[in-house]
Amino acid sequence: MMILNAIARDLAGWPLTGINNGYYLQLNDQLQIEIKLHSKRLFMASVHSCRFSCSGMHSSSEAYHIQIHQPGWLRRQAVEFRSRKMAGKAIAAHLNRFANLRQTLSELHYRRIELSFDTKGWHCTIEPWAASEVICRMPPLRRYLRLEKQQRMLLLSSLNMINEVLNLWSKNNPI
Repeated sequence: MMILNAIARDLAGWPLTGINNGYYLQLNDQLQIEIKLHSKRLFMASVHSCRFSCSGMHSSSEAYHIQIHQPGWLRRQAVEFRSRKMAGKAIAAHLNRFANLRQTLSELHYRRIELSFDTKGWHCTIEPWAASEVICRMPPLRRYLRLEKQQRMLLLSSLNMINEVLNLWSKNNPI
């Protein structure tokens, strides 16, 4: 697909491995990021976007999600991590201690961030505004929103920091 070629151009210089409907990006020795294409159909258009995800080991007896809240509608402030379950509240408090991670995520332009935990481990998915393609039928239009250098660095460093922080949590809090 055209969008996957555009993503490969945006990530030129990074080690990409092609998979079905996406790529693997080996960021460092410990972190492999999966880039998958996601499509959403609308009435007379469709939006094709990329979701960047990574995962790691974590021992948990229950499944829970961490919500990432972006305060401030006029001026962006550092994000806040929240959870409704007690096990999630401890990890959210741990994540909130890292000011660089919170500030980096606040500067990133994203549609969605999901951070979930289950018995198999943790999984983080970020869907940026860029790295997406809009295809309209009327008027006929096809436009790709490029993943600019600054947003690319914020995206990759956010995933790397989340990986490092959660690995630190797992080392200090074995269950």
